[in-house]
Amino acid sequence: MKRLLQKHLPHHWKLQLKLLQRYFDEQKTQYSYPKSYSSENIGEHKLELKQSIKKGEFYENKVHNLKIVGNKINNLVIQPNEVFSFWKLIGKPTQKNRFKEGRNLIKSKISSDFGGGICQFSSILYFLALQSGLKIIERFPHSMDIYKEHERFAPLGSDCTVVYGYKDLQIQNPFSFPIQLRCLVNDGELSVHLLSQKEIVLTKIDFNYSETENGVWVETVKDGKTLCKNFYIRL
Repeated sequence: MKRLLQKHLPHHWKLQLKLLQRYFDEQKTQYSYPKSYSSENIGEHKLELKQSIKKGEFYENKVHNLKIVGNKINNLVIQPNEVFSFWKLIGKPTQKNRFKEGRNLIKSKISSDFGGGICQFSSILYFLALQSGLKIIERFPHSMDIYKEHERFAPLGSDCTVVYGYKDLQIQNPFSFPIQLRCLVNDGELSVHLLSQKEIVLTKIDFNYSETENGVWVETVKDGKTLCKNFYIRL
């Protein structure tokens, strides 16, 4: 009965229920979320990850949307045990909040909506977090692999989809010192820097693939330990 009722609820009601559920869940976890920014480097140690921004449909809009996200994340300082939440910083991706229409991938279907394309930002943050040893609290993979091998800007399995109210990227700083995020978006490249007072060594992440008739299983492995296993439908 509950599922039947939810199925017929208008989308904005479903979203409000999801946001309310998240609010109560947060009261239980009692996480602290970062709010401070610094235009000065907080440390001399720096890790950097770069990705190309592929040209295609909605390319200019995607760059615009990525710049909005970058401006909201740039210079953010995350204290020990604080949890970075993508949506708490970015807010709802609407036209009112200056986002433009772009490509979205939701429920294994390619569509368009305001804020489309910003999953590349959540994905590069997730990949950087994996390599630098940050704690992944919440992450969701895409349901479909839409790229050919020569089109990829990152390994399959290093992605992170974000859907406002439903799917978030949340990363905790497990270190005893603060870390800082620096972001730069230009017309062809997205780069993210992780700054710290003490050295953080990047760890190699392996993605092991098992092809099936309908898609591919991707096993994410770090130091010989399986972190997660996700299935992607092939186009």
